[in-house]
Amino acid sequence: MRRTRRGFLGLMLSVPVGLAGTACLGASDREVNVTTNGGTPAPSETPAPLGVVDGATPAAIDFTPTPPPSTLDPDDLHGFVMPIEGACFPSQDSLMPNSARDYRNGVSEGVDFYFGDSCVVIERGTEVVAAYDGVVMRADHNYQELLLSQIAELEAQIEEDGTATEETLDRYRGRQVWIEHGNGVVTRYCHLNSISAEIAPGLRVAQGQLLGGVGESGTPESVTAPGTQLHLHWEVRIDDSFLGQGLDPDTVRSMYARLVEPADS
Repeated sequence: MRRTRRGFLGLMLSVPVGLAGTACLGASDREVNVTTNGGTPAPSETPAPLGVVDGATPAAIDFTPTPPPSTLDPDDLHGFVMPIEGACFPSQDSLMPNSARDYRNGVSEGVDFYFGDSCVVIERGTEVVAAYDGVVMRADHNYQELLLSQIAELEAQIEEDGTATEETLDRYRGRQVWIEHGNGVVTRYCHLNSISAEIAPGLRVAQGQLLGGVGESGTPESVTAPGTQLHLHWEVRIDDSFLGQGLDPDTVRSMYARLVEPADS
């Protein structure tokens, strides 16, 4: 039985499931194969209400911390390195900022680095590094993966309100590290499988320092089809927007190419 990413959750909540998945990398509506074969039942524990799952969003850190006002011209933001060593930006516009995402209020706010379109092998645990010097704002060491019922609840919130709340968007980003670089610039490293033990809020990190490993936390597929959505979602934030917001694909690519040019260029 083939169903889209968002359409199969109601079915899966009502029957025992054995799950096998494949992902079409680069599509904004990736599909998974779901086999209902009477296998291992879905988790039976009573889930915590949304907003109180330990580690999903650390209590000591606001989900939308307000960085200082930026004086940077986004067109001149450069000197960063790739968050995965040796990676390149995806060739598909569907994996770049501003691409369509029905579960992210219509648009992706970052770059999605998948194996097969990022110039390097990307698998569970592939090293993720700081793209620029900065101070850690957030590190979700105690993150707990969403349950199937909680994913359905998040989708119900989107359907009912017609838009995703900031909390819903945050939950879908999974285990995260945020780094503030000054002048209103923050980078977010999302869907991580793990975070290095020393990475903690307030720690000053250097460009290229190890932050953690690639995963798929926060994606529905992490529950329904494990291993099919391993990737890094990487956001470059400037104040309350993201780099390239509202711009056409060619302009966005030019801005991100400039982003990783040497600082003295």
